[in-house]
Amino acid sequence: MKKRVILLLFIILIMGAIFSLINTKGEKNILREDKPLIDALGQKNESKEAEGLSRKTIVIDPGHGGEDRGTKGKVLGTIEKDLNLKIAKNIKKELEERTDAKVILTRESDSSLLPGTNQKEELQARVKVAKDHEADLYISIHHDAFEDVNVKGITTHFGANKRKDKQLARIIQKAIFDQNIDTRNRGIQESDFHVLRENSSPAVLIELGFTSNESDEKRMNSEEFQEKSKKGIVDGIIHYFKISGN
Repeated sequence: MKKRVILLLFIILIMGAIFSLINTKGEKNILREDKPLIDALGQKNESKEAEGLSRKTIVIDPGHGGEDRGTKGKVLGTIEKDLNLKIAKNIKKELEERTDAKVILTRESDSSLLPGTNQKEELQARVKVAKDHEADLYISIHHDAFEDVNVKGITTHFGANKRKDKQLARIIQKAIFDQNIDTRNRGIQESDFHVLRENSSPAVLIELGFTSNESDEKRMNSEEFQEKSKKGIVDGIIHYFKISGN
């Protein structure tokens, strides 16, 4: 009788140990499986934007350069070609941080692509960059000016009779103003700019304000505006690829 009791207790202890081991192993497996699941979800969220752009080539064109300075601010003396380049580099960096797209600048310094040539040849060279790299998108960065110093705001231009360009322009313009930009939204505009008309890639030209307007000029030189406009443009580019299916 005593031997049976001891044997029974021994069996109970063995079963308890086995149950405990199975339970502990299960808990460890749950913890071990939970972590990769969280990591996987996190990685998916982080790479979500890059997912659709991994094979895309985006050309960013900082307008003007070299002897062609573009517009000049009346209050702060802002030189358009310099600001265009700064903004373009900011956009390139943001795109590379948030996506796997290949990003190319038409110029990376204060220079023209074809020094000593006329404006038409220079613009043809900029379009050729997009053609040579089979670009999926072309974004030209500019800052406007006007005789009337009261005129201000941001405009995104698209090529005439180009449906994809118009869609891209609408998306980017909205994305910029989704950043709570404190200036006039001048909307999108069909235009006959060479870099739009002659471009086989979906293309837009963004005028990020008027150097001739005091408030616009101060705004375009501020870190806050440059951060917001950069984010808005990149948000727009990413959203365009998501919905266009290109």
